[in-house]
Amino acid sequence: MRIEVYNSVNGAAFFQRLLREWQKSGARVTAYDAISESDYRSHRGLLGRWALRWRMYAGYAWTCWRGAQHEPDPAVLRVVTTNPFFAPALVQRTACGRGNTINLIYDLFPEALIQSGTIAPDSWAARRCAAVTRFALRESAATVFLGERLRRHAEILYGPARRAVVIPVGADGLSFRNSPPQRLASEAIPRILYSGQMGSMHDTATLQAAWADAPMPGVSWAFQASGGGYARLREAVGAREGVTWGASLPESEWQEAMKRAQVALVTIAPGAERVVMPSKTYSALVAGQAILAVCHRDSDLADLVREHDCGWVVEPGDVAGLRQVIAAIAGDPAGLWAKRQNAFASGHREYDMTPIAAQWMKLFAELNDAPAVRTEARAEPRRE
Repeated sequence: MRIEVYNSVNGAAFFQRLLREWQKSGARVTAYDAISESDYRSHRGLLGRWALRWRMYAGYAWTCWRGAQHEPDPAVLRVVTTNPFFAPALVQRTACGRGNTINLIYDLFPEALIQSGTIAPDSWAARRCAAVTRFALRESAATVFLGERLRRHAEILYGPARRAVVIPVGADGLSFRNSPPQRLASEAIPRILYSGQMGSMHDTATLQAAWADAPMPGVSWAFQASGGGYARLREAVGAREGVTWGASLPESEWQEAMKRAQVALVTIAPGAERVVMPSKTYSALVAGQAILAVCHRDSDLADLVREHDCGWVVEPGDVAGLRQVIAAIAGDPAGLWAKRQNAFASGHREYDMTPIAAQWMKLFAELNDAPAVRTEARAEPRRE
């Protein structure tokens, strides 16, 4: 089996593990990328940011075109992420039917750009992005969505995918497999960790309002993050007892921070639940952290928390609800322990890269054995 992977950033640890699992299954994998994960996360000046964007967009378009032209094998499988958004459509168009292109939707466009305020909803740019998304859904041999609600929303807007499959992002659980969650000592207080990017897709207003209302005793908070949303939250909340502010961590330090925390904070801004499913959720599960999800209740994130009874869901803006959950985390060690055990068990059973890779291999086999047939009857796409 020949697999080509197109992702402008060469991927975090979980993504690299996924590629290794495919190779262990006998596939020959070639990756086409533009920059490393560390380069993408590092801070840089104005010129550096422009250079980065050039490499990730204009430069990477050339990489995609050249890669899709290069391989004549009619059985090749091309997994192309929406990083950048136009890559699946470009690779599918360039390949001209040679092999199978799989459209992996990390973020939905133009909705992600609209959510961030980069473009207006009815602008020319939004219409062009929508046309690209519609083409990729219609023409790619398969489209992989990160959640069932994300799939339904995308297909309502842009019409049904030629073949639609839901496969979660998952996590690399190897580093945590032999470190199951431990009970807190009686004198210890729970630690809530936010780790990773915090930008326009993440809700910060609810946290800020909760701290402005009154202190939240009985827990400690650790932020190891980056992004514009994080900078604004840190400035608004400022120095306060029980809260530590830090930068994103390298891999080894990140693993230790994950093992020390009992709860993972995961937030989605209102409206963004139709665009993204935070990958940090799965890392938290395999690390044995309960999930404190600040998100719309009708979201893939909320569905996951409820399905596995591995945390709590708080609606954005529900300050009283958030304070009640914090009180439960601080005052119910048995309940916290049960949710952490559920998180660890479900994380390794369903979201480690071994079961995730198996879902991908099943899709690959189906595409090679019986190429997808384009849907003939199409619902007229509409905007909600």
